[in-house]
Parts: sequence; C-alpha cells; structure tokens
Amino acid sequence: MEMRLALALLVVAVAASQLPSAAEAANYTVGDDKGWNPDVDYTAWVKKHKPFYKGDWLIFEYQTGRADVVQVGEVGYDKCDKAGALTSYSKGTSYAFQLKEAKDYYFICSYGYCYSGMKLHVTAKSSGSSSGSGGKQSGGGSSSSSDDSSSDDSSSSDDSPDTPSPSSKKAKAKSSAAPPSILAATPYAAIAATGAAALLHLQRIVL
Repeated sequence: MEMRLALALLVVAVAASQLPSAAEAANYTVGDDKGWNPDVDYTAWVKKHKPFYKGDWLIFEYQTGRADVVQVGEVGYDKCDKAGALTSYSKGTSYAFQLKEAKDYYFICSYGYCYSGMKLHVTAKSSGSSSGSGGKQSGGGSSSSSDDSSSDDSSSSDDSPDTPSPSSKKAKAKSSAAPPSILAATPYAAIAATGAAALLHLQRIVL
C-alpha cells in the first residue's frame, strides 16, 4: 500500500508542476485608465509596469474613429511612419495584442498623434513564472489570435470581421488569467485530468 501511495503522490506532483504556465500571462491595459489616447506618457507607463513577458497581452482602448493601433519596426516608431506596418487595427473601441515572442514591439497611432507621443515601445522577455514572482509564462511564437480583434506579430488588417477582444483587467490590477482561448489551446487540461484521476485514486487508497 505504501508503494501505491507514493506512486499516486508522484503522479500528482508531476501533474501539478506542469499546470501553472498557461494561466500566468498577464493582461495590461495600455495607458491604464487613460487608455490609448493623445497626450499620455507611454514611456512612463512602460516603466511603471515592466517587465513584460512573452505571452502577455496588451489591451488598447480608444475612441472609435479617433485612433488606430499600428505595429511598426523601430524606424517606423522613431519617425512615426506606418509604411511597412506589420499589423494595423482601428475597428471597435479596443484591440488585444499578444506578445508572442521575446523581442521589442513598437506601436504608433497613424492619425497624427504619434508626433505628440502617442506611441509605445515594449520589450518582452522570455523567462518564466508569474509577475507575482518576478516573471510570467511564455506563449507560442506561431501566428494565431483568439478572435479578429486580437493579434500577435503576424500581419493583420481592418478587413477582418469586428468581434469583441479578449476579456481584460486594468494593467494596475495585473490580471494573471490568460484569455480563455489560450488555455483551451494548451495540453494542460489533459494534465489536470491526470492529476484529478490520481487524487481520486489516492483517496480510494487512503479510505
């Protein structure tokens, strides 16, 4: 019986060690309560909330028809030039972008406000655990999005249907829950099921 008990505990421990990753990506509302608007110090906002990690989400909230979110390279960021934009979005009132790679990301508003500071530079790091312990979980680098108002660093345009963005919390609250679509796309559900089965088996042994 002791051998079976030890084995059950080992299975539970292994399953638990594999679970935290998918739920640790944080959601950040760019600009906090000020949102994605002119006359906001986004450099200060980045300093306030960094470090950012691969897998985190940036939520841009703006007024319809008065702003867009354009992902550009470093040169486009410095010059406020959307030529050669990597992604562009202006529909609805919000846009969710996932930092799918550990690298520098650059965003501007191409409606002229970039020259007054409406631009954002975020560096995503690759390491590991939740923001509460100094890090967050990495996400995949493939081109995928949870819906048409969320994106990674692959090409996107306003031709896609306008659908709601993933649920988010204000950056200052630093939500630790990743959008449901991310969790659904991971193998952790199977791991959790294995752990649950092991716990049930353990309970039967003890009883």
